[in-house]
Amino acid sequence: MRRVAYQGTKASFSEIAAEKFFGSKVECIGKTSFQDVLESLVNKEVEHAALPIENSLIGPIVENFDLFNRYDVSIVGELCLPIEHCLVGKGTLEQVEKVLSHPKALAQCTAFFQAHPQVEPCVHYDTAGAAFEIAGQSNPAIAAIASRKTAEIYGLEILKENLEDDSSNTTRFVFLKRGKPELRDQGKCSILFTLPHRPGALVDALKVLEKLNLTQIVSRPIREKPFEYLFFVDVLFSCGIEQVLKELSEHTETLKLLGTYE
Repeated sequence: MRRVAYQGTKASFSEIAAEKFFGSKVECIGKTSFQDVLESLVNKEVEHAALPIENSLIGPIVENFDLFNRYDVSIVGELCLPIEHCLVGKGTLEQVEKVLSHPKALAQCTAFFQAHPQVEPCVHYDTAGAAFEIAGQSNPAIAAIASRKTAEIYGLEILKENLEDDSSNTTRFVFLKRGKPELRDQGKCSILFTLPHRPGALVDALKVLEKLNLTQIVSRPIREKPFEYLFFVDVLFSCGIEQVLKELSEHTETLKLLGTYE
């Protein structure tokens, strides 16, 4: 059976995404942090890993781009998962004083907290982990923001549905393996690169990509080089990506192909 690491506890959105992508013949193994997920992959505890990298409401999950640069992993596919946040607990909405959830989930539910100023948002390492924690308590004043599935698994009541700021709320997950990526003839290509520290360097690199559909570009600071940056780029392509990467390498200091995938 295929083993897949994800960040969180059973019924977290990452586990749901992994099961949708890989199917029923998969063993999902929860980890505390995103870094723990990739450590388990490179240490051969699992064959694949699932990581969220972008949300339609709050944007890129930037810490994971740093991890892609640090570990020898590659992307094999992606899945965009609609995210419905539910308030789950043991009392009623009127009794709730504190809500536990992952900081990314809390950030997707700002309108709820604005409408309920008496409710305090509290950071937890995981959505499903927060639901699991309050399931072991009897305090109706403490609730969690998590998936609908957590209420079923942990015996909690759904106190309010659709807490997300917009009904189109969607998270993009990528799925990874150890080692080098495969080259496909078409699809999406994800790359990381750094640039010479000179005027026009980014423009020169982007000119190489101008005939492709660039769907995302994110910059991340390089810790050991103040005010220099690592760039994460997604492009859609239909042919010739190998030649594009060769040309791009002539304008970059480092270039890492993370994957080509459907």
